[in-house]
Amino acid sequence: MEKLIEWLGPINYVTIDFSARLEAGVKQFFNEEQILKCAFHAPQLLNRGLLKELTRLKNEKYQDEIKELSFLGRLSLEFEAKKRNNKQTELKFADSKKAWQIYLKLRSLFSLSNPVKIEARFIQFLSELSLTHWKGANLLKEKCRSLVPAHGLTEKGLETFKSRVYRAWRAIIRSFRKELEDLKSGFQDAKYLVLMNPINMDRFEKKALRKALAKFPWLRPIRRIMTKFYYQFRLSPAKRCSLNFLLGLVSECCHSWLKSAVDTLIRCEEQIFRFQVLIEKYPALKNVKSIKVVDESTMRKINKLYQTQFGMRTVETLEMRLKHYLECPFIIVPSVLEELKS
Repeated sequence: MEKLIEWLGPINYVTIDFSARLEAGVKQFFNEEQILKCAFHAPQLLNRGLLKELTRLKNEKYQDEIKELSFLGRLSLEFEAKKRNNKQTELKFADSKKAWQIYLKLRSLFSLSNPVKIEARFIQFLSELSLTHWKGANLLKEKCRSLVPAHGLTEKGLETFKSRVYRAWRAIIRSFRKELEDLKSGFQDAKYLVLMNPINMDRFEKKALRKALAKFPWLRPIRRIMTKFYYQFRLSPAKRCSLNFLLGLVSECCHSWLKSAVDTLIRCEEQIFRFQVLIEKYPALKNVKSIKVVDESTMRKINKLYQTQFGMRTVETLEMRLKHYLECPFIIVPSVLEELKS
């Protein structure tokens, strides 16, 4: 930092990211009013936290239930193969619990030995199925009615009948799992659209976002908060509101990265929007662009130089070749310089 100040001369303001260690170093040379937090890194910090949270929500709403439905299918096969006898199963989702209750009811019904009684009980079970409030009730009823033989159940056809009913139940479970997998797949694209800056979106992306919000309505509150957040960077200091509205993204069970990001943004709010005050004070700064401190093309060149070394045996050769190859001024940290000389 000393070398940078020596090279650039008097510096009025410095813009940094949210690194605590970098800020600690900068504060040794600049006072609080001179430090700005980067307006690019602020949304990036929030987006990273939200991506973690949306992944958690995806698992909570889709992935975990998909796994539970798959587990139920495997468990039913184990029961039918008589590899499992314990009917007590811990389930998390209401639909899974109801589906398993239906399956256990079928097993209880089929445990009778008289085919006539089984048929009578089964027909009664189908008529009462809609009262269970399971979303697959009507579908199971349609599938099972066609399975009852016209001439009635017989001892000989009983095992085949049971097997077909169980398969019908598993087919419904698979269809629900497929629906959730389709939702999970669509959610992967939706979560990035929800986080986009409205200014940077084209017509196609806006149309895709509307479809995504219709498909996943629970994402609407997140989108409203993100839109409001991006809008703050376009307002004057007098019209801008506090970032406390970001607390609407945080819940007790949300991801720790999101909690940390929101806390950091609220705490650093004055530094983040200090550029608005400077632009009002110095209108000429509006079109000024900062130095790119991490330029991908430059980094590739440096990596190539590091790999080939270009015969840089002395500090003088190193400076000469780097200046020529990178086409820009650079500073060698004193500690590195001492290491090179030794």
